[in-house]
Amino acid sequence: MSIRKGRPLAARFLLPIRSLARRGWRLLCALALTFVIPAFAPIAHDASAKAPQLATMVLAAEALATPDYGATPVAVIPHGAEVELTGEAAPGFLGVYYDGQAVWVPAQYLSLGDRPDIDTGVTVADSPLLDAPMRDASVLEFILEGEAVILTGANVDGYDAASYDGAGGWIDERDLSR
Repeated sequence: MSIRKGRPLAARFLLPIRSLARRGWRLLCALALTFVIPAFAPIAHDASAKAPQLATMVLAAEALATPDYGATPVAVIPHGAEVELTGEAAPGFLGVYYDGQAVWVPAQYLSLGDRPDIDTGVTVADSPLLDAPMRDASVLEFILEGEAVILTGANVDGYDAASYDGAGGWIDERDLSR
């Protein structure tokens, strides 16, 4: 019977097991990192550019036929009433549906969730409404100078989330007067 010289018998079996364990450990670490890193990554703030659909009256207010404080009152909308926004805006006013008709209400009497008052802005130049808050984003539509937009409160990199004529998008804040 011949005895083979070289590595002991135990080393011949343990070395491949250790090598496999090292590779397995690396694989396990790689898998763990794919799940751990996203869990601790910074979470982007909600920056919704969608057009708001519903608003709540924070005070009772007169519903007006046109967006003007001197306009004929059509009805009184009670405090707490939920109204659907038409998507139209005028400086300081928002169009809403109430009692089956489209009317105008001063924006400060409306609220989106916890936030009282809905901001509006007026374009100071012909401005594109973009689908993302960046210069090379797709244009949803052009808003002419002097048109009012609903501002939904989000701002990302110099672009305000806005709604115009029922379409939600992003507009360069330099193109707006508040």
